[in-house]
Amino acid sequence: MSLFSLDSKFMQALSRIADLIGLNLIFLVTCIPIFTIGAASSALYSVAFRMGTEQEDGLFRRYFRSFRENFRQAAALFLLLFLPILLLLFAFFFYAALDGVAHGLSYVCVVLLVAMAMIYGYVFPLQSQFQNTVKQTLKNALLLSIAYLPRSIAVAAINVLPWVLFYYATLFFFQMGVVWILLYFSAAAYINAQILRKVFAPYQDAKEETP
Repeated sequence: MSLFSLDSKFMQALSRIADLIGLNLIFLVTCIPIFTIGAASSALYSVAFRMGTEQEDGLFRRYFRSFRENFRQAAALFLLLFLPILLLLFAFFFYAALDGVAHGLSYVCVVLLVAMAMIYGYVFPLQSQFQNTVKQTLKNALLLSIAYLPRSIAVAAINVLPWVLFYYATLFFFQMGVVWILLYFSAAAYINAQILRKVFAPYQDAKEETP
């Protein structure tokens, strides 16, 4: 088989990369108003979970359909997560600048931020795959993040990578700017979908078997 044949692994890999670049750009554009980040994240995961399956057709149509359908609930979920994370970040920098016992509180903030990152890693994948209330989605995210701790840590690590680099290696972060703009967010969602697929599978099977 020729390297440039449409059925070759090389061309399939190029096609997948092109899809991810397109999705990444759409995701960034639809995140611009900030309050739409939740809907954009849900839409991105809706597409990511379908990549490589029989439901892959019409990925971009699926993105905008999911964006519309999940807009209100995903926006509420984003605000419920974003505000505590913002407050914890502020507290971390505040206590980290102090000395003595107060400085130790910065480590408490780090632990809470890690917990929030793990919960965040489940919320929008759950929103994209299951129909639940905001409260139930948050509860499920919390329970799953504890029950599947190794996978939760892996997903959280992928999600916070850019922000950790921004804080500890600012120059390198900006040098990687093209990667963030063209590929990172869609690639991260795609990898996370592979990690979480086995977590969600039993619940999706049960949902499909329900009459």
